[in-house]
Order: sequence, then C-alpha cells, then structure tokens
Amino acid sequence: MKIEKLVLTRVEGEASLNLVWERGVIKDAKISFYSTRGIEKVLRERPFMDALVINPRICGICGHAHLIATVRAIENAIGIKEIPEKAKITRLVTQITEMVQNHVKWFYLFVMPDFLKFKESLSQFEPFKGERWKRAVQFSSQIVKIIALFGGQWPHSSYAVPGGITSNFSEREVLKALNLVKEGKTFFEKNVSEDLELFLNLCEEFNLLSIGKAYNRFLSGGGLAYCFNPSYKKGKGKVCKFNVRYVQELEAADYSKANPVRYKGLPYETGPLARELISKNPLVLKLYKNYGDSYAVRVAARLAEIKDLLEILEKLLKELMNHLEEPSCLWEDRSDESGEGFGVVEAARGTLIHRVVIEKGKIKDYKVITPSQWNLGPRCKKYLGVAEKAIVGLDSELKAQMVLRSFDLCSVCTTK
Repeated sequence: MKIEKLVLTRVEGEASLNLVWERGVIKDAKISFYSTRGIEKVLRERPFMDALVINPRICGICGHAHLIATVRAIENAIGIKEIPEKAKITRLVTQITEMVQNHVKWFYLFVMPDFLKFKESLSQFEPFKGERWKRAVQFSSQIVKIIALFGGQWPHSSYAVPGGITSNFSEREVLKALNLVKEGKTFFEKNVSEDLELFLNLCEEFNLLSIGKAYNRFLSGGGLAYCFNPSYKKGKGKVCKFNVRYVQELEAADYSKANPVRYKGLPYETGPLARELISKNPLVLKLYKNYGDSYAVRVAARLAEIKDLLEILEKLLKELMNHLEEPSCLWEDRSDESGEGFGVVEAARGTLIHRVVIEKGKIKDYKVITPSQWNLGPRCKKYLGVAEKAIVGLDSELKAQMVLRSFDLCSVCTTK
C-alpha cells in the first residue's frame, strides 16, 4: 500500500489530493481544502442590504450567481413575492451569461490542457500560446459585456435589489446584447462544437469514456425558470421534485475545511450533467446511456449546455424588448423587517443555496451552500464525497486529476 499527496494545479485557490494506492489502483481518495471563506461571519449584525455588495465577492468567477441567490433569499425573508417582469428577465439574462463564460473558460483553461500530456499535436490548446486557448479567453471577455450592459459592471455586480433591479436601459442596450449572443452562437458553432467532437474522440482513443463514475444521483435546485425545473434524479431514472428543506450540511471532516452536503441523507451530483439529464438533452442522454455518469459525459454535458443557454439568452432578450417601459423595481421600505428566507439558483457548477435570518433589518444568521460542496465536499460517516467516489478505482495520478477537474475545482467556493 502507498499513500501519496498531490498539490493540485489549475484550481481557484489551494487544494490537495491524498491518494491511497494498492496494486496500482486507487483504493481511497481525500480532497483537502485549506482556506476559510468566513463570509457568513462577516455578514452577521449588518443591515441585510450589505449582503448585496459583500456576497458577489465570495467568488471571482461565479459572483453573479451569489448576487442572485442573495437577493432571492432577502426577498423571500421580507415577503417580496413579485417583481417586475422586466427585472425578472434581466436577472435571468445576466445569470445565464455568467454561466456561459464560465463553461467556456473551464473547458479550454482547465480540461483541454490535460490532453497535451497524451498528444503533443494538440498545441492549439496550449495555455497562453495555443490559438484555441486564446480564442476562448477572448470570447469569455466579450460575452460578459452583456452583464455590464444591464448590471453596470462585471465581476461583482450589485444591481439586483429586493423588488427588482437598479438599472434602467433602452432598446439600444438590448440590441447590443443580442449581437453579443449572435457572436456567441458563432463561436459555439466554429469552436466549441468541433472541440466537443474532438474531446470525445480523444476520450475514446485513450480509454477515458467510462472512467470517473460517482453515485449516479443528480440534483438541480432550479432557479432558471425558462430552462430547468427544480428536480432530483435517482439512480434508476426516477425524477422527483427538489425541496430545499431536505438539504443537510454536515460537519467538516478532519482533513478539509469544506462541509459535506447531503439531500435526504444521500450524496448527489449537481451541475450541468444533472441539468442536462433532467431536461433530457438528446446528446447527453445518448452518452449517459452508453457511459453513465463518467468523466467524458460530465464534460460533454457542460459543453452541450452552452448551446442551450445561448438559445435561451436570445429568447429572453427578445422578450425583454416587450417590457422596456415597465419599472425596474417595486421597492417599499422594509428596512426593519424580520424573517427567514432561501435563495436557490443554478450557478455554472450547480445548485447554489443562500439562507438568511433577518431580525429588525439586521442579519442574524447567514448560510451559503455552494455547488462545490455538493461535488467536492468530503466524506461523511456513511459516504465518500461525490468526487472522491469518482476517483476510487482509477489507475493513474493524471486520470485522478482529470476527473477532479471535470467537477471544476474551486477551493474559494468549497470552504466554509
């Protein structure tokens, strides 16, 4: 038996992978995160509106999802049930835009560079030098201009407020956004679509199609009303309605600062694969039927989702044209309100949950459960973490790291 510790690269923050080997096969795996987020402590005793500025800074790449989860939690707590359709659509537009840029960056910056170790001829994906790599970075910097058009800036926008949004825009901004979506669809057709096919061919060539399977259970909290329903999928295909009250955050294991999360006591995978299976994407269903919840299918699902999201973005922006004359926000002074609220959204990596307790306008308690806790969190007394389960049984360090990256490593989002 051999025990090995790997310091992980291409990760947002710091993390390590501890492997136990037996006869050339990984028998156990532990993912360790060392930093502490501490945002929940920072928020206590502050006016609840402060959370709209602080929470988008939880993460540099999915901060907008944290903003939307925050404002939904506050609205739920203080009793705001309706917001203008203009604000509702605009929030979805900016939320989906962040997901698109996140997917593209992840695939080209985190996933494809691993294949350079298999095949030197893939120099187009070499970091900082490869043409495909550079195109992806350029695209990611362009598409987020949609968020800036409606939210004032990206990252760390704070334009969503209880009752709606702070921005007021014209047909001109919507047309600019539509043009950016058109460019995004062209980028998908000329780059992502081809590279998805290449990725699957490489997985077949190097026997990677079936590696990295986890529990075959999937969860999506919803939050994209025009796209995905809140559901969870049991291993044999049964889809049930998601209920946030069944989510349990457990105590962290002794080897990680991250807390494991369970749904009805069981580990579930969240993210694009969960969403695409629940929404019955034909390509993903076909791959899943052949290879299960594997590394290759997990990556392919996230790429396939880019096309779906761009189509939805275009529809939403065209619909937004019909609501330009509406007010952006229906605000009433509720600064002394009390209550408990949940905000559940779909971030790029999966289901994100914010819970807030407000007493007379001040935050008494705040809890954040991130997608990375679902997928990358540690074991509990009964079960390994989802990613840990997917690594057990592999026969190389490289494959272990590739499977980990298929879940999109982020220590900033994973820690408590």
